[in-house]
Amino acid sequence: MMYVVKSLYLLAAMLTVLPGMSQSVRVEANATSKLAQEARPSTAVGRLLNPVNNQKFECGAEAGWSMKCLRESYQGMPVQWPKPVIDEGKAWKEMAPVPAVQPPVDAKAEAQRALGAVLFFDAGLSRKGQVSCASCHQAGKSFTDGLAQSVGEDKLMGRRRAQTLFAAPFTEKLFWDGRAASLEEQSKGSIQNTFEMNNTLEAALDHVNGQPQYKALMQTAYGTQQVDEDAMVEAIASFVRTLRPPQTVADQVIAGDTTVLNDQQLLGLHLFRTKARCMNCHSGALLTDNEFHDLGLSFYGRRNQDLGRFEVTRNKDDLGEFKTPSLRGVVQGGPWMHNGLFADLPGLMRLYNIGMGVVAGDPEKDPYIPPKSPHMKPINLNAEEIDALVEWLRLL
Repeated sequence: MMYVVKSLYLLAAMLTVLPGMSQSVRVEANATSKLAQEARPSTAVGRLLNPVNNQKFECGAEAGWSMKCLRESYQGMPVQWPKPVIDEGKAWKEMAPVPAVQPPVDAKAEAQRALGAVLFFDAGLSRKGQVSCASCHQAGKSFTDGLAQSVGEDKLMGRRRAQTLFAAPFTEKLFWDGRAASLEEQSKGSIQNTFEMNNTLEAALDHVNGQPQYKALMQTAYGTQQVDEDAMVEAIASFVRTLRPPQTVADQVIAGDTTVLNDQQLLGLHLFRTKARCMNCHSGALLTDNEFHDLGLSFYGRRNQDLGRFEVTRNKDDLGEFKTPSLRGVVQGGPWMHNGLFADLPGLMRLYNIGMGVVAGDPEKDPYIPPKSPHMKPINLNAEEIDALVEWLRLL
């Protein structure tokens, strides 16, 4: 039995770190250019083929970009690259390697992680034994489930999609609305949520304590063969803290080797940092600021309204705001946004290009109208630039 448990733990760990293990999500190359070529030149999509004056940006030209300048500018480490375009007062961090998983300090910590790994995959934590943590957080899909809204026990569908877990070990507010203050609290919430595992902590604990194959791990980790609720979720959290995105070409680039990028990918990196303004929200090692923003997608006053963090805090400053996800493994983690509204990544980039969604109404007359984030602005990319940005995202 101990061999089986260790094998499950090792399998789970491999799925979190090995490159090439992820399932590919189809994101068509040069999709926006192809779409624009099929459109009438007078339409908004057709006009995306027009050249854009980028002279106000480093390495920008009157009708595009100087690749010679970009090659010369993107050498060495990220701190040596052109500075990102960041709004005044906005906190950000430079691109950096993802922190490595620290080895367990002792046999107790190792057993705790191993127990957490098997519990992560144990559907017995749900009321009817139908779903586990891994049902909604699958390694091959950047620890999402590939669905627009996650489906829990008895096929009940929630309001939001599963978030990737890559940033979870490094943040204090979890879920799209930040309602959980720790991974332990997040685990308890998922077990009890009607639309997820639909169980009680007491029943989940009875299941765990009733599994003879877990006894040796419990004994080593906690000095007992009957754990309590806190120990159960502590073990799950200790495993989640070991999850990391696979190593990709982007990691080589961030480590200082930009020669691995072709011209389109290099332009995409530069756009990500500058003209496209992505690093206002997606910076640091995990490419997230771990903050909450309103992108104009709350559907306020309409069917499918979701006011995000406001529904937890009832603070009007939080109206329509959702947690910024990590962009690590973003291509494998679709469909995108909190409600899984976008199954087409190039299409989503075209929406970002015009400044994202709009919530109609007069805030003077209705103080509950969600104010869109000031970081969301039209960025005036053309088709070539949108395609380049997608190619950089593909590498993350």
